[in-house]
Amino acid sequence: MTETASAPGPSFTLSLLGRFELTGPNGVVSLPNKKLAGLLAYLACTAPQPQYRERLSTLLWGSHFDAQAKQNLRQALFKLRQVLGQGALRSDGEFISLNAAVVICDVRRFEELVAKDSREALSAATDLYRGPLVDDIGVSEEGWRDWLAGERERLSELAVGALVALGESELTQERAGHALLAGQRANALNSLREDAHRLIMRALSAAGRNAEALKYYQAVVALLKQELGTGPDVATNSLAAELRKVQEQKTAPAMGEIAAEQAEHMIGNDRPSVAVLPFQNMGGDTEQEYFADGITADIITALSRFRELVVIAAGSSFVFRDKGMTSRQIAQQLGVQYILSGHIRKAGNRIRVSAELTHTGSEAQVWSNRYDRPLVDIFDLQDDVSSSVAAVVAPVVRSAEIERARRKPPTDLSAYDLYLRGLHHLWTGTREGVIKAIELLRQSLGLDQERTATLAALAWGLVMAPPLGANTSSDAAAEALGLARRAVEQDAEDAFAHAVYGFTLFGPAGADDQGRIHASEAARLNPSSAFAWGVLGMIDTMGGDYANALACLHRSLALSPDDRMLHLWMTGLTASYFALGQHEEGIAWARKSVRHNPSNGTGHRMLAANLVGSGRLEEAREVTRIRDAAQKTTIRDLRAMRFFKQHEVLERYLSAQQLAGVAD
Repeated sequence: MTETASAPGPSFTLSLLGRFELTGPNGVVSLPNKKLAGLLAYLACTAPQPQYRERLSTLLWGSHFDAQAKQNLRQALFKLRQVLGQGALRSDGEFISLNAAVVICDVRRFEELVAKDSREALSAATDLYRGPLVDDIGVSEEGWRDWLAGERERLSELAVGALVALGESELTQERAGHALLAGQRANALNSLREDAHRLIMRALSAAGRNAEALKYYQAVVALLKQELGTGPDVATNSLAAELRKVQEQKTAPAMGEIAAEQAEHMIGNDRPSVAVLPFQNMGGDTEQEYFADGITADIITALSRFRELVVIAAGSSFVFRDKGMTSRQIAQQLGVQYILSGHIRKAGNRIRVSAELTHTGSEAQVWSNRYDRPLVDIFDLQDDVSSSVAAVVAPVVRSAEIERARRKPPTDLSAYDLYLRGLHHLWTGTREGVIKAIELLRQSLGLDQERTATLAALAWGLVMAPPLGANTSSDAAAEALGLARRAVEQDAEDAFAHAVYGFTLFGPAGADDQGRIHASEAARLNPSSAFAWGVLGMIDTMGGDYANALACLHRSLALSPDDRMLHLWMTGLTASYFALGQHEEGIAWARKSVRHNPSNGTGHRMLAANLVGSGRLEEAREVTRIRDAAQKTTIRDLRAMRFFKQHEVLERYLSAQQLAGVAD
C-alpha cells in the first residue's frame, strides 16, 4: 500500500551546504537530535529516489541490534512527519522517499545550477556552496561516515569545477579580479587541482601582475612536489612558459610626458596625491645606491595598494633625481599635495632609513620616522622597511585629509568631504560616533553613489552598530552585505573593500569560508594594510584558528601602532587568549583595549571572561556592574551575537559571563 499526500507548494527549505538549517513558514525549525537531522539530510540528497528502509536503519543505527535499528527508524520517521507534515514523506512498503514538493533542498538546486553551466548559473551555484555538506552533524555510525565522506568529496569537486568554469567566464569578460577570487576559492577547496592554479595564474597575469603569476607557479611546483612527489602537468608548464615570454617582453615605462600622466591621475580626482622622491644614499657605497632606489620603488608600490591615494609612478618621480629642485617645486611640477622623501645611511652591520612626509601647500612636516634594522638579508630588509613606511603614511595622509574636511564650512562639503567626516566618527568606535558616521556616509553616497571607499565604510558602520547598541534598520545586515558586495564589484583590487566584505560575509551573513577568502585576499592585495590584517585576525579569532589570529592581529598592531582601530584588534587578541586559556595575557590586552576605547563593550566582556578564567570573580563582577550600568546585556543577547563560532569556546565564554554577573 502506498502512502501519499499532496501539498500546494514547498513549505520548508533545507540548507545542507555548510551548516544544517531547516526553515519553515514560522522560521528556523530545530530538530531534537543529530540522527534525525542526518536522516532528513540523506533523504533530501537522494530525493526523489525511494530508499530502502534497511539501508536507512543501517546508515544511522548500524551498531544497534536489527530490531532496535528498525524501531529507531520508525520513531524517526514519525517525528519527521510531525515536524514536516504527513505529505513530506512517501512510503511504499519497504521504501521511503522525501517529497520534493514539500522540502526544497539547496543540494538539489546547487546540482541543477552547475549543470546549466552559464555564467549566471555558475555564480549562483558557487554562492550556494557555503561549506562541506552538513559540517555540523556528527554521527558515529560507520555507514553514515562513509556516505558523508563520499558525498562531501563529490559536492566539493563539483564546486571546484564550477568555480574554475566561472573564473574562466570572468576572464573572457575581462574581469580579472573576479576570476582571481574564483580561483582562490577553488584552491581553498582543493589545493591540488591544477586547473584552479592555472586560473589563478591567468587572472594574475590579466590583472597586470605577471611577475606574481610566475612566482605563484613556483609555489605550485613546490606544493606538488611536496604533496604528490610529482611536477605540474603539461598545461600548467605551457602556461608558465607563455607568462615568461610576456615578462621578457615587458619594458620599463617611458619616463617623459609627466604632464600627461599628471592629467590622467588628477583630473576629476579628489583623492589625496603623493609623490615619493628617490631616497638619498648618504654613504659612498654604490651598492647602497641600488638599495635606496629599491626602497623608493617598493614604497611607491606599497602605497599604490591603498586605493584612497593617488601615487605618482616611479618613472615620473625618478626624473627629479639630482635636478636641484625643492620639494615645493617638484610638487608644483607633479601637481601633488604630499611629498615623501628620505635618506639611507649604513653604519657597520646596520641600516638606518629616515623618512618624512610634507604637505606641499603649507610646507608643514606631517610625519617623520626613523627605521634602524640589522643588515642581514637585503631583500627582506627592503620589504620590511617599505611595508612599514607605507603602512604609516597612508593613515597619516587620511588623518590630515580628515582634519582639512572638518575645517571646511558645512555648506561647502563635497561627497569626499562628507566621506572623510564620516570616517572621523566611524573610527571612534562609540555608539554615537557610528550613528553619526552612518548619517554622513549616507549623505556622501547621495552625492556620489560610485565611490568604493564610501560603500565599504558605510557597510562597516552598519556591521559595527549592533554590537555598540546603536539602533539601525531591521535589515541593516542585508544592507551592509549589499553595500560591501557593490564595493568589491566596483573595484576588485581594493583591499579595504575586500576586508569589509569578508567580515560582513563571515559575521552577519554566516558565509564563513567565503568571508575568510575575501579577508585573505585583502591582506594579499595590500600587505601593508593594518586594517586588512586586523580583519583577518578577527575572523580567525571568531572562527577558531587562534594561532593565526594572534599572528595577524600582532602584525596589524606592528604595522600601525597609532591606529584608531587598535581597540578592536586588541579585543581580538584578548578573545584568542581567552579561547586558548591564557587568561593573564587576555587580561593585559583587554585592559589596553578598554583604555583605548572605554565604549568598547566587547572589550569589557572579554576582560570579565578572562578575569573569571583566572579566578578573580569579584573583579569580573565589578567590570560587569560598571559596563551594564547603562546597557543591560543578557546571556541570550551574547548567545545570539555568537562571537565564538566554536561551540565549546562559546559555552565556556557564556559560562564565564554568568559567573561575572550577566543575567540570563
